[in-house]
Amino acid sequence: MCRFFMEDSNKVLYSILTERLNLLRELDRAGDSDRRRHVARETQTLHAPMAHKLGLYQIKTEMEDLALKFLDYDTYKYIAHALNAKKAEREEYVARFIAPLEQKLKEAGFRFTIKGRPKSIHSIYHKMQVQHCDIDRIYDLFAIRIILDSEPEREKSDCWMVYSMITDIFRPNPKRLRDWLSVPKENGYESLHTTVLGPDNRWVEVQIRTRRMDEIAEQGVAAHWAYKGVKGSVLEQEKEYVYVFTPTGDLKRLAAGSTVLDFAYAIHSDVGSHCMGGRIRNQQVSIRQPLQNGDQVEILTSPNQHPNADWLNYVASSKAKNKIRQQLKEIEYRNASVGRELLERRFKNWKIEYNESEVARMSEKCGYKAVSDMYQSLALGKEDILRLRDIYMALDEQPVATHTEHQKYVDRSDLKGLAIEVDMNVKNVDFNLSKCCNPQPGDPIFAFVSVTKGIRIHRIDCPNAENIREHYPYRMLPARWAKKE
Repeated sequence: MCRFFMEDSNKVLYSILTERLNLLRELDRAGDSDRRRHVARETQTLHAPMAHKLGLYQIKTEMEDLALKFLDYDTYKYIAHALNAKKAEREEYVARFIAPLEQKLKEAGFRFTIKGRPKSIHSIYHKMQVQHCDIDRIYDLFAIRIILDSEPEREKSDCWMVYSMITDIFRPNPKRLRDWLSVPKENGYESLHTTVLGPDNRWVEVQIRTRRMDEIAEQGVAAHWAYKGVKGSVLEQEKEYVYVFTPTGDLKRLAAGSTVLDFAYAIHSDVGSHCMGGRIRNQQVSIRQPLQNGDQVEILTSPNQHPNADWLNYVASSKAKNKIRQQLKEIEYRNASVGRELLERRFKNWKIEYNESEVARMSEKCGYKAVSDMYQSLALGKEDILRLRDIYMALDEQPVATHTEHQKYVDRSDLKGLAIEVDMNVKNVDFNLSKCCNPQPGDPIFAFVSVTKGIRIHRIDCPNAENIREHYPYRMLPARWAKKE
C-alpha cells in the first residue's frame, strides 16, 4: 500500500480508514464473534463508503471482502474457492483476449500495460444478489485494464484512440460505456469503461486509463496529491473541509466549521428549514453543534420549526447561508401579505377607506422603514391594529385657519337641489359624503375636518362616530342639509 506523507492536519480521513482496515485484519485473531460482526457491519455502513467516496479503492475492496468474510463466512469461502478453481481458465481466456489488442497497440506506437484482474469477492457476491443467480452465471468475473504511458496533453485523446481500436476488434455494448474522462468523479477518478463481446461470445469489461489515472484509481485522491507534488493541491486544501456521514453511510463534504444546521441544508433545503437539532453518537445536539471528521449525523426536524435571522450566525457553508436568506425573504413576503390582508379586512369592517398612499404615510409615522415591515409586525402580533386605525384617522390633522365664515354653503354633494350647511371656521374647503355610513338627505349629520380629503360628512350614528368623538372632538363640526341657493 502506498504511503503518503501529509501534514498532521490532513491525515484525519486517511488515518480513520487505515486504522479500521488494520482492525479488520486483526479480527481473525479475535475470539468475540459478536464483536467481529459489529465491526464488519459498521465498516460496511461507514468506512467502505467513505473509502469509495475518496477513491481509495484498494482499501475499499479489502474492507468489503473482510466484512463479508465476518458476516457470511460460508458465502465468502464459496466465492473464493470458485475463483481459485477457475484461475487457470481465466488466465487462458485473458491471454486470448489481449493478444490482438497488444499487437494493434504496438503497431500504433503506444507504450502500455495490459492486465486482467478478477472482480472482488464482495462485488461478485453483490452481482449474485442483484441477478439472483449462482457464480457460474456471472459472466464478468474479471476486467481487462489497459494502462497507457501518455504525455499529460495527450491523455484523453490517447484513451479515446485506444477505445476506437478495441471496438474495431470486438463488438461493444453502447449501453455499458462509462465516460469519466470528460467529467471525472468527485473524488478525482478518471477512466473510460466499455463492455465488449470477446471470444466465445463472453462479455468483457475493459478499462482504459493512463498511468497517472491508474495511480489515482488505485490509491484515491491522496495519490493525486502525491503524484502532483504541488503545494496547494487538493490535499493541502482538505483542511478547509470536514467529512461526515448520513445515518445510511452517505458521505458529505462540508466547509470547515460547519454545524448540524449546515449538514441539514446539505441533505435538502426542506430538511434544513425544519431542522431543530441532531443526534451524534446517540447524543442529541443543537443546530449550532460543530461537526468533526467521521461524525455520523441524524437530523431531527419539526414542522413547527422555521428559519430566523439568527440562523445565519450558525452556518459556515455558502449554500446554507444563501438558502436561509432566500427562505427568510419568502417568510417576510408571506407575513407581509397576511398583515396587509388583515388591515384591509379590518378597515372594511370599520368602513374606513383604504388608501395606499395614506397607509404609507401611516407606516412612516409609526417609525417603520417600509410598509412591508409594518405589515409583518401586524401579522406577527407585534403591532396593535387599533393604534394603526387611530393614527390613520389622524393623518390629516393640521392647524386650522382663524378666518371665520358662519354657515358657509359648500355645494359638492352631487344631490340635485341640495347642499350641506356647515358651521365652520375654515376657508376654501371641500367635502365628501363618507362611505362608512353613506349619509342620505334628511339623516342627522356632522362634519369631520380633513385637509387632504376635504370635509367628510358622517351620520350622527356612524359606526366610526364614537371613535371620532373620543379622539378628535375638536375636528367635529355641526352640519345639516339645506337647499341650494
